[in-house]
Amino acid sequence: MKKDTMPQVARFWNDIAVEFDAIYSGKKTPVGRTLDKWLRRDMYQRFDWVMDTCGDVRGLHICDVGCGSGRFATELARRGAAVTGIDVAPEMLKLARSLAANDGVADRCEFIHADVLDWTASRTYDTTIAIGFWDYIMDPRERLRRIRSFTSGTFLSAWPRMWTWRMPVRKVRLQMRGCPVYFFRRPQVYQLLRETGFEVRSCKTIGKLFCVDARPI
Repeated sequence: MKKDTMPQVARFWNDIAVEFDAIYSGKKTPVGRTLDKWLRRDMYQRFDWVMDTCGDVRGLHICDVGCGSGRFATELARRGAAVTGIDVAPEMLKLARSLAANDGVADRCEFIHADVLDWTASRTYDTTIAIGFWDYIMDPRERLRRIRSFTSGTFLSAWPRMWTWRMPVRKVRLQMRGCPVYFFRRPQVYQLLRETGFEVRSCKTIGKLFCVDARPI
């Protein structure tokens, strides 16, 4: 069995937390912001997809797996949800807590430093999201089963597509910085979800991503 790579992933994201969040905050040079809008457009589009697909979240309990700097979690909380964010990078969680406080939703957000595989949920969640997460998971099955165990309703996930022009560039760039990255074909995504107790309701191709709306079987 191959060794789980989460420790390397955690170190990488902890080191680049502020750098990554600048994609959302826009705290870059004009050239950097322009490049992000061009090269990372699907990152903004996947955000819109999540918000549109979630719809009215008032009163819902939502879990954000791999919440990063809290951009999704705080927006969902602003819309009336109670959100639990989980991430392996402490520096990301610092940013998330600061963002929630600045947005006035700290009372509706809880941020937990953990790998979802090692975390025991104290409740079930109406909706779970895992966006920008599966890119770094060598074998998603175990974590998908854990997510299935605490998800009662919708599960939204984004998967980087195999064989896009960006795939080799991204693979080399991240591996040079010590972070593994993985890519998926659509049938593989469907199979992984079926094997772990989910039924796919829809799959939308957004840029270099498969954005999947599923629910527990």
